[in-house]
Amino acid sequence: MSPARRTRFDPRSILAVLQAAEVQSVLIGGLARVARGSDEVTGGVDICPSLQPANLARLEDARRDMGATDQTPIDETRLRGEPVVEVMTGFGQLKIVATPAGVPRGYEALRPGASSEHLGDGLRPTIASTGDLIAMAAALRRPEDLERLPALRRILELEAEPARLVAVQPPLKLPPALAPGEAEKSARPAHLRRGGPAPGRDIGR
Repeated sequence: MSPARRTRFDPRSILAVLQAAEVQSVLIGGLARVARGSDEVTGGVDICPSLQPANLARLEDARRDMGATDQTPIDETRLRGEPVVEVMTGFGQLKIVATPAGVPRGYEALRPGASSEHLGDGLRPTIASTGDLIAMAAALRRPEDLERLPALRRILELEAEPARLVAVQPPLKLPPALAPGEAEKSARPAHLRRGGPAPGRDIGR
């Protein structure tokens, strides 16, 4: 059985270790969209870190504290050369993205619009703005990302009207830890989870 299937996905613990190590990063990807109000399931934590040497050293310390299986050093050269550095930790998958699609300047461009959000128990990750999440999803141009755009744009509209957002938006919360194997299952497209054909495709083709 692979490490990914043995590991329970615990996003709160990943974020807590990063916070304790004082890693400067912006939460992006599925978990950031969930925190902003998107209705989806994610099986990993995606971050865009500052590439300052001291910060990458703290990220290395955090990776070790999480019990990461990947022993290749995380430095600027590696982050510049790999679009996504995937690290399997004792709490699930951590993806490190230096230059997200749609935001080529990475952390320096994301940080001004990001905000620190209370997620309970002292956990306060810095989360990418809804506008930047829209830009990243649009730039990826994958079908699943394009399908999320209408909901993200609606969230952006609500954020522009704080009174309405308070009335309809529940408190920010993270998904519960997923049992081994559930992260991969939940991340599949809906038609695969149902066991049926993809929408709009002929059976047997």
